[in-house]
Amino acid sequence: MKQFSALVVGYPNYRGLTSRLLSPQKKETRVTTKTSAATPTAPPKMPTTADKQLLDFALSAELSVHDLYLKAIDSGMLSADEKLMMQMFSEHHKAYAQSLNGLLGKAASNTRNEALYSTYAGQLTSAQAISRVLQSVENTMVATHTDILSSLQGLDGATLVASIITVEARHAAVFGTLPNLNLSSALNSAASSLAPNAAPAATTTETTVAP
Repeated sequence: MKQFSALVVGYPNYRGLTSRLLSPQKKETRVTTKTSAATPTAPPKMPTTADKQLLDFALSAELSVHDLYLKAIDSGMLSADEKLMMQMFSEHHKAYAQSLNGLLGKAASNTRNEALYSTYAGQLTSAQAISRVLQSVENTMVATHTDILSSLQGLDGATLVASIITVEARHAAVFGTLPNLNLSSALNSAASSLAPNAAPAATTTETTVAP
């Protein structure tokens, strides 16, 4: 030990050497930073150009269904209670068309989808047929609007379409309580969507959504 001390004392700058030997060694610390993920872009509030095509298709479909109800009401084949119910449902569809028209503004065509109307109008041949056909129409509208909703980007359009889906599903359920129908037909998940990927210019008939 004395020999080691003598060697150390005799070494130039021995104080610095002993300080390094006797002091605990410090570990090198690396500082790393995590790159935070980019903040997701908020969806737009108003309809995009693609949204407007789909919403206008929804508008044309609502006008068609409204006119189908009017045809049923004017047929003279309904009871007073059935007529009252269908008048209420027809007003719902008119209100949806008006709401879509208000959202779209100048982009709204305000024309019914003639292909949709003609597909069902000829089937309204009796009171029982009217209930069955209009229930099928409501299920088709639910499927169509659900399909459209999945493609919408703008919040205002999506919120409106979602609210329409809820009520039209209830329309179908109400038809299911009638004597000649049942609730299983109201919950028909096999109904096909009419929604296009991008709504084309359909064959149309001018109509109005004014109060």
